Amino acid sequence: MERLALLAVTAHPGDELAVAGTLAQHARAGVHVALACAAADGQSLHDLRCACSKLGVAELHSLGFHHGVTGEAAAPGTLGAAHTLDTVRRLVELIRTVRPQVLLTFGPDGIDGHPDHVALGNLTTQAFGATDDLEQFPPQPGQEPYAPAKLYYFGLPEGLLKLAGIAGPGTPDPAISARPDVSIVVDLKLDAARCYENGVERELAQLYALPEPERRHLLSAEFLTLAQPQPAVDDRSDPHLFAGIP
Repeated sequence: MERLALLAVTAHPGDELAVAGTLAQHARAGVHVALACAAADGQSLHDLRCACSKLGVAELHSLGFHHGVTGEAAAPGTLGAAHTLDTVRRLVELIRTVRPQVLLTFGPDGIDGHPDHVALGNLTTQAFGATDDLEQFPPQPGQEPYAPAKLYYFGLPEGLLKLAGIAGPGTPDPAISARPDVSIVVDLKLDAARCYENGVERELAQLYALPEPERRHLLSAEFLTLAQPQPAVDDRSDPHLFAGIP
């Protein structure tokens, strides 16, 4: 039996805070947790390494893009300007290397609509479905074909942001299918957030800056949608990401 492994694919340092509890709980349970960040360099990469250390992330990859800016035309080196086929190929190779049963990434809404979030979620979704395409993406020497079992999207629900008084579109509440209880690792989530001296995305920053006990209560749940395979009606609320995987 292959080791249990989880790969989260994010756009920017700090994005992983949306699923920090999920990463930490699985790392504590012995799952090999890996994270790939599209745009991380300099101080932000240092901060990301600090956060990963707090959460128990065993493997960190930087995809080498630059941070895009909402509302601006895609600049060279950003995800918005990335060549789709080349980027999907890089992600396919990463998935084949890490060999995760479960992938986590942004959904079509990108939480806040940031073009990097939306682009990365789309590219990762394409890569999830292409890992066993040996014609278009032949394996590298010594690399074996591999198909992960599940793809989850993460988000911050509209209702939660409104409850906390945080401006931002969030993810439509009906799209959220799993709300894992991560209350046991809230302190680890807070420790990871403290790694970011220069701040993180607005909605996450405001959520983590709420006063206690409101902050602790809202950080005790995370929000996921099973994107692939399409869930049956009776398993949409299953918080166990590895359920049903042989």
